[in-house]
Amino acid sequence: MYRQIFKVIILFFITSFLTEGVSKAQGIGHYKGDESKLYAETKQFTQFIKRFNNEEDMNGQPYSSGSYKFRELTMRKKYLEVLFDGENSNLTNKLKKDFINDVNDKKAPKFFEKHQGGYFAEVETRYLYKGKNINVTLFLRLQADSLGYKWAIFDVYSDMLQGLHKNDKSKKNFLHPMSHEIDFMNLHRAFRDPNEVEDYGVNGYEIDYLSVLFYLAKSGDLTFVTVNNVKFHVFQIAGWYFSVEKFERDSYNSGWMISELMPLKNEDMDVWTRHVLHKDQ
Repeated sequence: MYRQIFKVIILFFITSFLTEGVSKAQGIGHYKGDESKLYAETKQFTQFIKRFNNEEDMNGQPYSSGSYKFRELTMRKKYLEVLFDGENSNLTNKLKKDFINDVNDKKAPKFFEKHQGGYFAEVETRYLYKGKNINVTLFLRLQADSLGYKWAIFDVYSDMLQGLHKNDKSKKNFLHPMSHEIDFMNLHRAFRDPNEVEDYGVNGYEIDYLSVLFYLAKSGDLTFVTVNNVKFHVFQIAGWYFSVEKFERDSYNSGWMISELMPLKNEDMDVWTRHVLHKDQ
């Protein structure tokens, strides 16, 4: 009898231990398994920059700038190797190796400087426009402010906003060159048809969609709903372009990682930047 009671007690403690272990493993956010996965994930974009530069240890503790470990290249190489989206077949081993060898070159390493520009955020958002859902892409960059730095919107793209602009480059309507002799009283023609009003603008003018966005928001026709996705475009590293996105996966290959990578000559930077901003359409 005592032996049976003893077995029950032992079984109780074993069951309690296993249950507690599972509870702890599943209680760290949405993570499953041991805590090493939590440390392996690059949880924030700022942490991506720190790991890219090797400015913190494996547990996320920052190195002091005077430490020999700060930006040390051997450990940095290990960080760089795990900062790529492992499910993107376009990120070939050769491409990644060339990039790592270049940015981690012993004679002239290249680091990601958070406050030196050369990168910006692409934020996919959803708005309500006159009661209908529309997608709007905002482009933001860090800029100096009296209190330090702040993110500021510098451009915007939306099928709806671009649809407000007449794409036909041929101007069929115009004001007669002698219109000044009648005190431009024929201007009423320019505003009679909203679809034709752009014909009367100066050649080569470009519409400021950011101002349009702000105007629609002020007028109440446009209401912000939510952020759908965030992506960073990095042009700061000489000779390269790469993007950084967040991947939610139940694996070590998750968090903020390089999603696109390509060699980029300085003379091609403006062209590719315009492409990212949808300026080449």
